[in-house]
Amino acid sequence: MVKVWIDTDIGDDIDDAVALLCAARHPELQLVGVSTVFGRVETRAWLAQELLSRAGVDAPVLPGCARPITGKDVAGDKWSYNVLAPDLPPLSPADDDARADAIAAAMENVGETFQLVTIGAMTNAAKLVSRHPSLAQQWQKVTCMAGRLEGDPEWNVYCDPPAAKIVLNKLAPTMVGLEASSSTLSKTDVERLVDSADPASALFLECYRAYRNARQDPDDDRPLTLFDPITLLSLVTPQAFNFQEVRVAIDAEGRLRLTDDGFPVTYVLSSDWRRLKPVVEAVLRNAF
Repeated sequence: MVKVWIDTDIGDDIDDAVALLCAARHPELQLVGVSTVFGRVETRAWLAQELLSRAGVDAPVLPGCARPITGKDVAGDKWSYNVLAPDLPPLSPADDDARADAIAAAMENVGETFQLVTIGAMTNAAKLVSRHPSLAQQWQKVTCMAGRLEGDPEWNVYCDPPAAKIVLNKLAPTMVGLEASSSTLSKTDVERLVDSADPASALFLECYRAYRNARQDPDDDRPLTLFDPITLLSLVTPQAFNFQEVRVAIDAEGRLRLTDDGFPVTYVLSSDWRRLKPVVEAVLRNAF
């Protein structure tokens, strides 16, 4: 059993919701906590809590840092199925440090080691390891859905490049970038697999349709890209992933490049979708 804490920007792209369902349903995963990051973190926390409650999972869900550690605003939330949450008062970025401290306390209360998986900007992880460095001893491993080598910046790095640098420097994470996590399921496949009679699945379908409506494509068959659940599955299906030890540098815009004097990380160069697809389908069907 792999114990995992997920740090997520759920509410924008729908793959975060699939990742939480995966953590709730996969028999080899035990979710010990969730934190939210970037923008309307209170709305993200509500969505995560509601989805997990409907899935029968009792784990702490805490809002985290709303703003990158530099204090600089980036493009902002990609507003999407966030609209399903109630109209909550926005949390102030001025209280980011206090919320990070609350996450640290909740992690300490887990009382055992676990793996940290970031599937959003790495702001919370950077803040936690900077303010509470002893926490790193509780993290058996840190895995980040982040990166694209030698290309345009990937979103989770672009949102907060200084945070990414802190995480790479202090935690030497495993990075599952776009090269290994961009496999897809079609809209037809997703709606065929999900049983709307199940409470968590019904909410997921509502989120998925709101996500598509926000992108003004509710009727086409644009596929669902599975960045975040594929990243999570690297913990329990490692044989489907090509892990390589490399060194990477990050520029001010979040671009990653290979260089001998960069940060040492484990980078996933590819994954075997033939092995992973049946697992993702079982998650969506709640078939474990």
